[in-house]
Amino acid sequence: MKLLLISVVMRVLSWITPNVGEFIAPPLAGALWYLSPRKRRVTRLNMKAVYPDMDAGQLEICARSSMTHYVRGVLEAGMLWHWPLEKIFSRFDETQGMEHYHAAQRAGLGVIVAGVHGGAWELSGLYMQQVLQGSILYKPGRHPDIEAVLLKKRSRGGAQYVPTNRSGLRTMVKYLKAGHTVGLAADQEPSMGEGQFAPFFQIEAFTGVILPRVAKRLGSRVVFVICERRKKGRYCMHIFEAEESIYSENIRAAVTAVNLGIEQCVEVDPEQYLWAYKRFRKRPNGEPAFYK
Repeated sequence: MKLLLISVVMRVLSWITPNVGEFIAPPLAGALWYLSPRKRRVTRLNMKAVYPDMDAGQLEICARSSMTHYVRGVLEAGMLWHWPLEKIFSRFDETQGMEHYHAAQRAGLGVIVAGVHGGAWELSGLYMQQVLQGSILYKPGRHPDIEAVLLKKRSRGGAQYVPTNRSGLRTMVKYLKAGHTVGLAADQEPSMGEGQFAPFFQIEAFTGVILPRVAKRLGSRVVFVICERRKKGRYCMHIFEAEESIYSENIRAAVTAVNLGIEQCVEVDPEQYLWAYKRFRKRPNGEPAFYK
């Protein structure tokens, strides 16, 4: 029953073009801002910590705008499920920084495309499948039946989605060794034992170590990507070259470089980042809870 309801909702959402979404998202986000005190509080705490010098009024405007982009991401889900790929891709302007991807590809050691939860990240994964010749790691959900349908829609471009477990990592390594490209989300807080604290906008954040360790072990190159939402229903991919220290033997230096890559993506348009996500939930020993 739940799957049927989701399918109906996605069909309805597919009728909403990005242009229309740009128009109706602000009032919907305004309602969500008041109806979801948790998201409102987390967004404010994150943005205040990351931008301590920002004027209080401006910070509130940016926080509400972030919620608008959250809603736009929900509205875009119908495109992901039902629009023909050509129709989706026709909405994209010329990619910025594609030379960084081509340079990484020429190294012949495989490329790791690190995405972030900012902008139109679901469309980003679909769009990058034009160059992906491998797998995309994802964090498994709690509902296998829903997840199976979602993965089918996400992989319409041809990529293989694999879970972030040992089997998925083996698949990722196999593709990289063959010189292919794989994708993963760089800014998801990992489970304990799978991460390292490193500064993210000068705040210690528990960050995954899989990305730098695999890159160092195999000699694969890393690029960071974000899909910017533009006016009039347009999109633009931005690709950034990773800091060289991401390949360091020093794991803290390597993970710090991961966060610097994420910061570059966020700075394309900070209001488009998912500030409602509890990025600083885990704290170093002795530090108080960030969101309590």
